[in-house]
Formats: sequence, C-alpha cells, structure tokens
Amino acid sequence: MSDTVDPIAPRQRLIDALGDVLADKPLADVTVADIVARAHVSKRTFYEQFDTKEACALALCERFSQNLVGQIAASYDHGADWVEQLARVTHAYLATLQARPALLRAFFIDLHGLGPEGLKVRRQVQQTFAEFLRLQVDIARFKEPHKQPLDAPLAMAVVGGITELILQALEDGRGHELTTLAPTITGFVQAVLESLVPLEHRLNPTP
Repeated sequence: MSDTVDPIAPRQRLIDALGDVLADKPLADVTVADIVARAHVSKRTFYEQFDTKEACALALCERFSQNLVGQIAASYDHGADWVEQLARVTHAYLATLQARPALLRAFFIDLHGLGPEGLKVRRQVQQTFAEFLRLQVDIARFKEPHKQPLDAPLAMAVVGGITELILQALEDGRGHELTTLAPTITGFVQAVLESLVPLEHRLNPTP
C-alpha cells in the first residue's frame, strides 16, 4: 500500500485511525492492519512511527489525557464560587469522557493492559485532577484561613473514588450517561473539602 498525500503528519493520522477503529472493536482485537487500512498508509509507515500497536494506543491515550487536562483548564474560573466551579469542572470532565465512548474504554480499561507506561498516563490525569482540588482549597484558605490544607494523599483518594464511579458506570453499560454522575461526584468532593474545616469552627462559626 502506498501512502496517500495528506497534510496531516503520518503519526497523527495513525493515532486518529486507531481512535476510529476502537469505535468498532476493543483494543485487544485491533491489528496493525486495521490501523493502517483506516489511516490509508503502509505498514512500513506505521513501524516508522510506532514499534507496536500498544505504543500507538499509548500515544492515543496520552493525547486524550491532554484533552481532559485542557477541559479542566478551560472550565477554570478564578473568580467563581468554589462550589460552582467544582460543579462546572466536574461536568466538563465527565462530558469529555462521555463524548468519546471508545476512548473512554481505552483510557479507563485498556490502559491497565499496557503495563507501567499505561498506568503512568492514567496517573498523570489523576494527578492533574488532584492538584486542581488542592488548588481549590488553597484559594479558599485565603478567605477561610481556619480551613486545613488538602494534602496530596487525600486528594488522590478523592480522585480514586471518582475513578471507581466511572468504572462502575462503564461496567454497567452507562458510559453514555456519565454526566449523570456529576451531582454525586460534586457532593462527594464538596463533603471532603468541607471536612477540612476544624470541628470547633463548624460548631462555633465566626461571623
């Protein structure tokens, strides 16, 4: 097969092609032949860019994770009420996942089968969301200095809980309605953040 002329770089075309193929079959059933046929390039071109199908899948998930991070950043508003902001960012995050069901499965399930590199990609997104939560607390502490900081382990525990809710929805066949989880996730995170206010202050709040 000869490569067709296309302004899009071969690597990008191959990544896009894998994303399209995943809409038809799970990653375990995808072959390099499937990818190059969808990308309209030769196998030689594929192996010039990637050593394996799994390497191409990692690149796809890395790009997907960058899009997720972009959605979080785009939804961030320094001047907004923190509860409103939390709800907005959570909804944007879930909507981005929901919009690409094939990539959603690849990112949350197939990455587990791609070894340490796959887990690293997923952890990067979890870390970004955890840092967002910690930033929310740091900003709130300017107005509420009595509030305790949100430490990194607790922030990651919160993100882990959110991830489990998403995985459960996928297992139940509800990947197309992830945004319905937004109120639950927002309430959960809000409860954790409010717990950072010392008990004595909650019992005797200052005006």
